[in-house]
Amino acid sequence: MSIAALVIVLLVVFRLVWSVAVTTPADNRLQSGLLALEDSHQAMLDMDASLRGFLATGDQFFADAATAAAPRLAAADTQMVNLLEEPQLRQDVLALLLAQQRWRTEWADQARRLPPPGGAETFLKQGTALFDDYRARKDATRVDVLDEIETADRNAIAAQWVVGVLIAAVGGVTLVVALRGRRRLQDHVVAPVDGLLASVRGIGEGRLAPPEPVNGSEELVALRDGLADMTVSLRRQREEAAAQAERLQAQTDRLRTILIMAREIAGSLNTRYVIDSTVQAAVAVTDGRVLLWLLEEDGNGLELAYDSDRGAVSPLETHCNLGVGVVGRSARYGQISRGDPDTGEDAAVAVPLVVGARVIGILECYDSPDGEVDGQALSAVEMLATLSGSAIEASRLHAATERLSQFDPLTQLANRRRLGADLDSAVANAKRHSSPMSVIMLDLDHFKELNDRYGHQQGDVVLQEVASTLRIAMRDGETAYRYGGEEFAILVTRGGPDDAVKLAERLRNRVEEDFRRGDKQLVTASFGVAGLPEHAGDGEALLSEADRALYSAKNAGRNRVHRAGGLVD
Repeated sequence: MSIAALVIVLLVVFRLVWSVAVTTPADNRLQSGLLALEDSHQAMLDMDASLRGFLATGDQFFADAATAAAPRLAAADTQMVNLLEEPQLRQDVLALLLAQQRWRTEWADQARRLPPPGGAETFLKQGTALFDDYRARKDATRVDVLDEIETADRNAIAAQWVVGVLIAAVGGVTLVVALRGRRRLQDHVVAPVDGLLASVRGIGEGRLAPPEPVNGSEELVALRDGLADMTVSLRRQREEAAAQAERLQAQTDRLRTILIMAREIAGSLNTRYVIDSTVQAAVAVTDGRVLLWLLEEDGNGLELAYDSDRGAVSPLETHCNLGVGVVGRSARYGQISRGDPDTGEDAAVAVPLVVGARVIGILECYDSPDGEVDGQALSAVEMLATLSGSAIEASRLHAATERLSQFDPLTQLANRRRLGADLDSAVANAKRHSSPMSVIMLDLDHFKELNDRYGHQQGDVVLQEVASTLRIAMRDGETAYRYGGEEFAILVTRGGPDDAVKLAERLRNRVEEDFRRGDKQLVTASFGVAGLPEHAGDGEALLSEADRALYSAKNAGRNRVHRAGGLVD
């Protein structure tokens, strides 16, 4: 009788505890994750259709529709992250989220630019390939989630049948002997079982306290001890589950930080903004101090670009040689390197920023008060370095290209294109404030003869030295440009023709003195000056008048300054 009662109690207790602690939460998590998966896919379909409509028609309505779908996608992804708690689904969910992010970063974010990069057809094929990869991972994840739900349902039904059959069998046996052992059962079983059931109910309600001692048979005492051990075990498992959930949440937060950072820097060509976003994301991931080093132009060392404790660092303020220290080793060998405090190195880990097969910088992450940067945090930093390295390199190449488009590579002076933009701005400002401004045009005399006599290489040296002379002589409100060939221009935004003539005379004397070799005069310069509003009413006319004055100086014998008006033909 006692044995039968004990078996029944154990079966009931086990079924109740298993249902409360395992089956129900897992079922709820799988069902909500499946719904989130479908919601996320629908949002992706809406965004893809809208962006393709935008690319096909150029209608902003479709771009707005794609933007409106983004919050739904983010909300669904946040709910879908709960599936990471299922070990069998974790890899699929992470792969799905990464494929989704890759589609958004490499195609969706670029689709709002017209015309799309690389041509519409190629760009659409690229989007289709990325979306197909996402769809395949989504379908695989959905199949796995459904399999998990089906498996859980089968297991629950099987468990119910087994428990039911066992209880029925034990009940039948118990019924046979119930009459003879009723009194004994009441005294030695019922009361203790009631106490144990109360403990079970407490366990079902989440109170994992050991049951009170029982006065009964050895079996009931053993059952009580089993419940006590199970309570301790459940408490330990709950603590471990909470710790695991905390670790998963931390990793989820790291991944979310990286995704946010990737979205922020994907369309930015501002190097300082990309660097700042990268460091802030690394700080959020590691919870410690982060330095970002960039490879110097000559490739012989690195310079500190950003310190999370200080912000942006002035160029060349802090230098690191290749192969020296934790940062130098990581840069030289392109591998993660950890500092050894026992040898005087910082307690930090250096992660290289690699673009192609070339290291362009280093993320140096100091250990936090909680310990070293390793495991999931280090993996997140590696992912961050991969994403940010490409963005930093793209922004630096853009800045270099922008400079090349506005500066003359030989003299390092602003070029004719930059002069046009600056002149238009200066003329508009002068008219707005009714203030005078001037333009000086200068041309090197007999420069062709110098080229023919000494060669073009020497001619280039002369042009560089003249540019240096002009650059040194410029004051606030004065800017020198290479106009073309041996011709230069100077924009004087804070002075009329009289001030410009004085500046031109100083420059003419300086050129004459700098290029006199004994009794030989290697080169001189002729100058033409025109002012606004005295000689012209707009920038183009101002340049034309200054150019006419320059050629008047040439015709009058060279090595002199002429101003517009009263010109020599």
